[in-house]
Amino acid sequence: MMARLLISLLALLGLASVAQAQEAEDTTIVFGVVATEQSENVLALWEPFVEDMARDTGFEVVLRSAGDYTGVVEAMRADQVQLAWLTNRSGLEAARRANAEVFAKFIYPDGQLGYRSIIIVPADSPLQTLDDLLVCDGSVNFGFGDPLSTSGTLVPNAYIFSPRGIDPQTCFNQVTRASHEANLLTVANEQLDAATNNTTNIERLERTRPDVLEDVRIIWRSPLIQTDPIMWRTDLPADVRARIQEFFLTYGWRGDAEQRAHEQGILRELEMGGFLPATNDHFLPIRRLELIDRQAGLRSQIATVQADPELNDVLRDEQLADLREELAAVDAELAEVGQQERAIATQQVSLQIEAARANMLADPDTNRDAVSDLVETFLQDQGTPPPQTVQAAHGRADEGDPTLFRALVGLIVGLGVFGLIMFVSQPPKHAPARLLSDRLIDGVIWGGFFGLLIWSFWSAEVFKFPLLGANADRMGEYLAGFTRPDFSEWSNYLEQIIVTIQIALWGTFFAVVLAIPLGLLGASNIAPFWIRRPVRIVMDGLRAINELVVAAVFVAAVGLGPFAGVLALAFHTAGVLGKLFSEAVESIDEGPVEGVRATGAGPMNEVTWAVVPQVIPLWASYALYRFESNTRSATILGLIGAGGIGQVLIENIRSFEYGKTAVIIGIIIIAVTLVDMLSQVLRKRLM
Repeated sequence: MMARLLISLLALLGLASVAQAQEAEDTTIVFGVVATEQSENVLALWEPFVEDMARDTGFEVVLRSAGDYTGVVEAMRADQVQLAWLTNRSGLEAARRANAEVFAKFIYPDGQLGYRSIIIVPADSPLQTLDDLLVCDGSVNFGFGDPLSTSGTLVPNAYIFSPRGIDPQTCFNQVTRASHEANLLTVANEQLDAATNNTTNIERLERTRPDVLEDVRIIWRSPLIQTDPIMWRTDLPADVRARIQEFFLTYGWRGDAEQRAHEQGILRELEMGGFLPATNDHFLPIRRLELIDRQAGLRSQIATVQADPELNDVLRDEQLADLREELAAVDAELAEVGQQERAIATQQVSLQIEAARANMLADPDTNRDAVSDLVETFLQDQGTPPPQTVQAAHGRADEGDPTLFRALVGLIVGLGVFGLIMFVSQPPKHAPARLLSDRLIDGVIWGGFFGLLIWSFWSAEVFKFPLLGANADRMGEYLAGFTRPDFSEWSNYLEQIIVTIQIALWGTFFAVVLAIPLGLLGASNIAPFWIRRPVRIVMDGLRAINELVVAAVFVAAVGLGPFAGVLALAFHTAGVLGKLFSEAVESIDEGPVEGVRATGAGPMNEVTWAVVPQVIPLWASYALYRFESNTRSATILGLIGAGGIGQVLIENIRSFEYGKTAVIIGIIIIAVTLVDMLSQVLRKRLM
């Protein structure tokens, strides 16, 4: 009966929350940002801006952050994000895949309209010029950025490698991918010979960590890359889009001096100086770079096919015809993009707004409304409603503190469950009496549990559970990309899965070496309290820190690559195995220990001859299980450039290569299954 009541209560609460969420759906804007650098601070940096946006637009604006560009693009595609700050390259993918378009772009605090891609080397590197880097003798370790990074991947490929017909994978000894910040630190520590970066990151580090910049040197700078776009989904209502665009274009340049100072201070923290109007024409230079890169790749393929002695004339002609047809299409599209770039006239609006801002800085009192007036004229020219109408239509009343309300609901539910427990736990009249203290403890435990469960219902967004059914078609659309596997690089994937298993093997081996003394010293029947307690704290710490965090620390010491993954798995797994080993020691039979002790043997002999023989089979079983688990965990370490199949997997996901991703996932499943079967055989032999 009690269980039915609790389930009914949760169901009613869930239905009420879903109804509430559906009512608010039309007035909620989810703003997605990418945590490219200093990801731990990105939300804190954007929160003041988002608070101002919510206040001035009248909408509820929810800030969401993702660790890579693909996460934001896919969320936008599924209509879980309506507004986003993206890079040029990832923004172009959002326009292609996520029904998104550009409506603004930011400028830097000093008024610059762009930044540059660069290549950095250690300060004392023998690489002095780009020609030194491109010798291609296999002696250089090179680092790219994210596959969807404009400055970290696209621009270097389009301006350096593609025009020269150079494949970085064959030119360099090792090619890695990581964030700009990780690449810079790795180069500064001389663990990479060269890497891509950008001038924005360099300028930031000049203020925050100038000591690091003393250890790097720039050997190449790209032409100017325009600043990043702000995008929205095109299906947002026109009045909503008008209010949002009006907010962005006037932010930092409206109101009195105090308001402008407040808003410009927020923008400076974001490395921005304001926003200018923009359209999808913003992506024309990026499309041109993509086409140049593709053009060079096709020409290289044509040359390879022409020189291939294993092809007969018929097959060679067929392949050349297909490649030349594709090249002609690329050439035609490139010419069209060039014409569109020359025909762009929207830049005039940006120049007018910039001129109005300059006048405002020169004479704030006289020109205080110039930017707002110009933006209003711009919006009216686009046929959008005046911002004042939107303001009136969507103004919000003070809704109170939702956190306090949710805590109160959780408390009420907890008290209700407590009372219910106390009522149903009353013993029948003629049954044995039950202590009141036991009933009170049960009531507190269960009441507290369900109270916390309800309190966290909204924070964990459990009310979105029905969306799994409502948006099943969106999930199907995403998963459809995995139904067309691409086996073109399967041999490379096999090599990488072997590296992944090797990472897991060595990580587990080092973990066992560390876990044996930790397990013995952490056992209550072996070590005294003053030793056991600190050892257990150490094991707790090792287990509590995720492998990705540990790997990021070791990257600073040993650089990008598999060894950072080995060390990350070793330290985390040592904490897990240390606890399991100590519990195995605590459950041994004391008889053999007393027998060895009776012979006059010392503590070390007791452990060697009475404890270890009893626990070795169980220790081996635990170690084999963790080896199987580490094979899976090693695939995730690709996020920080720790090598193996995980890095290839992440790169293909971020490049939207879902056909190749499907093949990689299949190989991982097969590898983990084989490791599991081997572990089962070995465990049976050892038990």
